[in-house]
Amino acid sequence: MLEVAIVDDEEDVRAELGQMVRRFCAQEGERVCVCEYADGSELLDANGAQAHDVILLDIEMAQVDGMDAAHELRRRGVGAQIVFVTNMAQYAIRGYEVGAFDFVVKPVEYPVFAFKFKRVLEAVRARRRDLVTLETKDGFVRLGAADILYVEVRGHKLTYHTARGPIEIWGTMKAATAELGPLGFAACNACYLVNLDHVTGLSGEYVRVGEESLKMSRGKSRDFVDALTRSMGR
Repeated sequence: MLEVAIVDDEEDVRAELGQMVRRFCAQEGERVCVCEYADGSELLDANGAQAHDVILLDIEMAQVDGMDAAHELRRRGVGAQIVFVTNMAQYAIRGYEVGAFDFVVKPVEYPVFAFKFKRVLEAVRARRRDLVTLETKDGFVRLGAADILYVEVRGHKLTYHTARGPIEIWGTMKAATAELGPLGFAACNACYLVNLDHVTGLSGEYVRVGEESLKMSRGKSRDFVDALTRSMGR
C-alpha cells in the first residue's frame, strides 16, 4: 500500500490533493492511505511519519514551514519522496537541499499533478525493491539499501552507518547478512558488513568505505575481494 502524507495549512487544499491522489491511485490500481497534517510540526510529531512513501509538502506554514520540516525529516533518516506543493515557485529550487523529488505550483491542476505523481510512484516502486525496514527503540525506519554504507555488529547490537548518521537496532550479523547479502553487501570481518558500492579503495588489510577504514580479517579477505571484484563488473 502507498502511504501518502499531505501537509498544508489550508484544509481545502488538503482535501483537493487527497482527491487527486486517490483518483490517480485508483487509475493505476495502487492501494493508498492518505494522512493529512495542517503544519510541518504535526507531521514531525506524528508517530507514523517514518512510514510515508510520499510527502506532498507546502512550503509556507505558520509554525514549522515545509523546508524546515523537510530538513528535519532527512536528519532523521526519512527517505520518503518529497514533492513541494506551493505558490512560492521561486523557493522550490531549494528542494535540492533536501533531495526533493519535484514541486507542483498552486493552484494545482489534475493533468499536471497526474503527470508528476506518475513519476513519483515509479520512483517509490523502484525504491521498494531494495527497501530495508529497521525496528528501533523509538519505532521503525525505512531506508534504501543504497543509503547504508556499512553495518557494524557488537554483541547483539547492529549499527547501520548511513550518510545521515548511525541507526542502532537489536539483531545479529547472520540476520543482517541474510537481508543485505543479496543487495550487494559482503563481510570484510566478523564485525563489518560493507555495501560494496560504497567501497572507495583497498590498502593492505583495510577497506576504505566513505571516510572510514575498516580492517579485513584473514579469513574473510579473499571472499570479500572476490565479491568486490564481481560487483565492479556488474
